[in-house]
Amino acid sequence: CLTTKTGPAVVLVHGPLAFPIATTDDGQAFLAGGYYGQGRVIVATHEGFLGLESMAPFWQNAIHWLDEGRRGVVGVMDIDAAIKVLTKSDLKCEKTKFRKDLSVFVCEAYISEHLEEIKNFVAEGGGLLIGGHAWYWAQTHVGQNPLTEFPGNKILNQMGLSLLGATIGGGTYKALVPSQAIKDSYHFRHLLYRFAAHVTAGEELSKHEEGCLKKLGNDCNVYLQMKAHDCSYYRQVLATLTDMLKRSGLPQVSSSRCQKHRAVIAIFSYSFLQFCILCGIAYIIIFLLVLLLTMHFPFLLQIQIGCQTDSLHKKDVLKRPSSVHEQFPVTSEMIQVWNLWGGLIYLVAPPKTQVKGLEVTAQMAVSAPYYKSGVTTAAEWSLLRTAPSPWAELEFENIILTVPSDAVRGLERPDEVAALWDEITRAVADLAAKPHKFPRKERFVRDVQISHDFMHAGYPIMVHKNSAAELVGVKKGKEMWGPIHELGHNQQRGCWEFPPHTTEGTCNLWSVYVNEEVLGIKREKAHGAMTAANRQSRAKDYVAGGRSLESWSMWVALETYMQLQERFGWDAFKKVFAAYHHMSDFPGDNKGKMNLYVETFSQTVGMDLTGFFKAWGWPIETATEEKLSQLPPWNDHPMTQYD
Repeated sequence: CLTTKTGPAVVLVHGPLAFPIATTDDGQAFLAGGYYGQGRVIVATHEGFLGLESMAPFWQNAIHWLDEGRRGVVGVMDIDAAIKVLTKSDLKCEKTKFRKDLSVFVCEAYISEHLEEIKNFVAEGGGLLIGGHAWYWAQTHVGQNPLTEFPGNKILNQMGLSLLGATIGGGTYKALVPSQAIKDSYHFRHLLYRFAAHVTAGEELSKHEEGCLKKLGNDCNVYLQMKAHDCSYYRQVLATLTDMLKRSGLPQVSSSRCQKHRAVIAIFSYSFLQFCILCGIAYIIIFLLVLLLTMHFPFLLQIQIGCQTDSLHKKDVLKRPSSVHEQFPVTSEMIQVWNLWGGLIYLVAPPKTQVKGLEVTAQMAVSAPYYKSGVTTAAEWSLLRTAPSPWAELEFENIILTVPSDAVRGLERPDEVAALWDEITRAVADLAAKPHKFPRKERFVRDVQISHDFMHAGYPIMVHKNSAAELVGVKKGKEMWGPIHELGHNQQRGCWEFPPHTTEGTCNLWSVYVNEEVLGIKREKAHGAMTAANRQSRAKDYVAGGRSLESWSMWVALETYMQLQERFGWDAFKKVFAAYHHMSDFPGDNKGKMNLYVETFSQTVGMDLTGFFKAWGWPIETATEEKLSQLPPWNDHPMTQYD
């Protein structure tokens, strides 16, 4: 068994003579090896592995396998802990830089010298033990491709092994049993050939192979980024993909076409077409769909095409390709950008960037319906709403709505929509005790499929296609629970959140507040869960179940806050949130944070609320009770009826 801590990377095993040695339960390899020419290689995805005493037996066996019985010198470069472990192998170990007379060379994957010589050393019969990860390099080298630019991969790629920018979580994993490794492990190239045979010749896949198809699709996307045109193995993969796509055609992924195999082919197709476009290969007719856009820039930025940044790589079925946006670093005043799926064009700048007087010229772009409060006139909008782009944006004081253009073609008064959204977002800010103008405008983006749930918070807030009309058709008297729920999520703060209990609970404070205070809809009408009968039933069942915090979540948790609101009003919440703005050094655990919340709320309303929160099962400490003992107690709180 091998134990990892957070930080190891993932190694993609893709060479025909490469193999995984240790993987996570879901098939992510973090130790792997292979044959290259006359030599051998083992890669560990964190240099710390090489010096672990707990792995000493493994490394002793590994170094003998790499040495191949020569009993030569093992050269170790800048990893003192590895020397201590490897000397137990009875082989001579020296601290040294790379030398051609070594039997085995041990180094970190960050090595920047002798890269070509090391490859030749292995090809001519030497052994290589290399450790390191690419994720930190990827984070600190924005705009560069870790598959081709990371030093370790310049050595490993042609050996059939590549360090990826992804990481694995900590855990204890069993090393693969050799007799079962081929059958039960995941190997990119082997499964690709099996899948191609399934698509082109109808060969059946095993259940294990079926379960690995999603990973295969994602790894295909990564593999093509290697662009190793001088490698015969790489050209073999390209030939396989070309043949498979010619025979199967480009699949149309939609709500009615979401079979797993077709979805995997869609991932292959998109990745392969990206590769062909970048390489100038134009023998597939589908390229006629691609728009190449030439843009002129006065200084460095990033350009993004497409606003649907939600990744669907973890989805088993797809209603659209897993990634449909593209981002390009701007490295010159004139660049060409493209996206197979099209999309609105955005300039992306780092935080606090001052972009004044910037002018961008786009060639071959198509205009889109776009409205901005205080800028777009009624006359301009009457023309803009008919613009040919399939995507439209409405930009208001604190929010931007990105919806299909069909949703705004008939919108005659966007100013009225803007006014109500301005009122809504100001109310969101009011309850959070923040200034009315958001530091960054919130954004809603509609999509045919999103990564999870019916909607989800973040930037942008993602909503399903049926919600587009709701966003642009907002009006007084019309319930807006879902979108406000997501805006509430973006207001939640860890200092007064108690996950997982309140994750889906306190965000609904904003849903209740906005529906009542702005849209004029009482809570019992805003959502079926908020009727008096449902609320009372939840509280009663919670008490009958022993007041366990395991059951205190979502609607049950919200009821606690609703009882506080009905007694002390919304102003109490605003004052509590405001008080947190001026605090620091918050407790890190739920118990500590809950006691701080009880103290803060009690001091805000001038009443000892410990009895109320204890009735809800909160872990109130004696110290908290003593701090609040001078305040009058809230003896007639709603939970007394269940005592």
